[in-house]
Amino acid sequence: MKVLAYSPGRYPILIAQFAPGDLRTLYFETGYDPDWAKSVTEEWMRDNAIGRHSFVEVVPPREVPTPALKDYVREELLNNL
Repeated sequence: MKVLAYSPGRYPILIAQFAPGDLRTLYFETGYDPDWAKSVTEEWMRDNAIGRHSFVEVVPPREVPTPALKDYVREELLNNL
């Protein structure tokens, strides 16, 4: 899975690509569980999440195994808060 973008702050929302064309939002409140993820489009990610809501694009996208998402958020995104 690749993390493409995230919302800054204490409870980041992730936008991840599970397969080509399969983008989903993953939420802190659900423990970043893919079963609770919401499907989104790349257009929505660019126009809404990044364009309107100040999500941070991850360049290049970060490969993260699904079981390691909580560690990724804690170690990479929340480390500076």
